[in-house]
Amino acid sequence: MIQFKQLSHINIVVDEIEEATRFYRETFFAEPFLDFPHFRNSGFARSAGFLDQPESVEVSIRFLILPSEDELKLELMQYHSPQGEQEIRFKKTNDLGGPRHVAMNVTEIDAAFEHIKKQPGVRLINSAPEYRPFRIDEISDNEFSFFDDELNKDPDSRQGVRKMVAGIRYFYFIDPYGVQWEFEQKPD
Repeated sequence: MIQFKQLSHINIVVDEIEEATRFYRETFFAEPFLDFPHFRNSGFARSAGFLDQPESVEVSIRFLILPSEDELKLELMQYHSPQGEQEIRFKKTNDLGGPRHVAMNVTEIDAAFEHIKKQPGVRLINSAPEYRPFRIDEISDNEFSFFDDELNKDPDSRQGVRKMVAGIRYFYFIDPYGVQWEFEQKPD
């Protein structure tokens, strides 16, 4: 069985690492802390799937830390050689394929929304003027279940889920690199 300790990092392949660093600094207040400019390493390349001529793989890698309790890291990568597909495909919330979004818990959802709306290159998941962070409607007991039968029978556990879910407010946006983010605020 695999035992997970924590989320290590979120990798984002970018076309220009300096511009991407600027974007994530201004948008997420992320701070760079480790840089591997024009990195060439055969072991790295083979692990990344480049088995033919791994010595020719060249990539700049930069880690940024998000201001969070667990110091979540973004790993920006700009491949110099070989370059992959250069088209970013923006997906809708319900499109298949790959992780659909990265969810971040924030403390002030309305302030976060206003900040994100002002960032260059950011697309809200819906451009309608009435799009904003919404609160999830109240849910009933027949809309969810625990995998643990004891928790299913426990009224306090069920009430806790109903209260938590009905208090969440969130919104989605897509950054210039095609990553879809969810910012959510859980109830106190």
